[in-house]
Amino acid sequence: MSTHSLPRITVITPSFNQAIFLERTIRSVLDQNYPNLQYGIVDGGSTDGSAAIIEKYQDQLDFAIIESDNGQVDAINKGLRRANGDILCYLNSDDTFLPGSLFSIANYFIENSTCNWLIGNCVEIDADDKPLRRLNTTPVNTLAHALIRSQRLEIPQPAIFWRKSLTDQLGLFDESYNFAFDYDLWCRFLAAGQTLHKINVDLATYRLHDQSKTCSLQIGFIENHLRIEKHHAHLLQLKDRVKLSRFLGYRHRQYALLQTTGRPWKHILTHPWWLASQQIWSRLLSPLPQTT
Repeated sequence: MSTHSLPRITVITPSFNQAIFLERTIRSVLDQNYPNLQYGIVDGGSTDGSAAIIEKYQDQLDFAIIESDNGQVDAINKGLRRANGDILCYLNSDDTFLPGSLFSIANYFIENSTCNWLIGNCVEIDADDKPLRRLNTTPVNTLAHALIRSQRLEIPQPAIFWRKSLTDQLGLFDESYNFAFDYDLWCRFLAAGQTLHKINVDLATYRLHDQSKTCSLQIGFIENHLRIEKHHAHLLQLKDRVKLSRFLGYRHRQYALLQTTGRPWKHILTHPWWLASQQIWSRLLSPLPQTT
């Protein structure tokens, strides 16, 4: 296949004080040797040596922005506004692509012209690059399934790619969501009738470490999910809105318990019907942590 027939792929890396991982991320993109690549890095003014790493690769980047910003989502959107690729994605500065990923993605989009949104498998790794587990994607092709679920959705962000025409039509990431902004965009794709195609290939790694959002900021993720799920609820059929209402009740209790130390009597007084919940009884009957 000639270089001219390969779709242009834009990769955006948002960066902020992740110098320990950043070069591994950059190398994983450049070492794809994908000939029709636009690669940009947007750094929010790191103070840990990240700027020097970015400068080292400056001549291999299509653009680099180093300036203060309003956080990760702002950085990604800055990069996406400069995107000129047919296919878009972003790769955080602590994650990596696996060898051959971009060619696999390009070939799938070429062979499946109706595909606008694609996901593959992702390997979870630790700070030292040790594989922990494979994240196999949860099949999800309706908004109702994304909003109402009995188990955690596995939609690993580093392995997601979409056509630029989708975000041209539906908008970029919503900067009011600091944690689950990608989930909101996927919900907008689903609400617009898009199908998430799946390629059974390991495309990327997703790194867990002490500073990663997934490890350290569970309360923020739950708060964002609650707002996103409420925002999209009106798009569901009545029977699904009833199911979502029950699920949101569980989410509200989960959010409250995460912010409560000891017994949740304050919440029970204002929400006495919560006594019918196993969540609440589990907290009431569990031993209190020992104080020193």
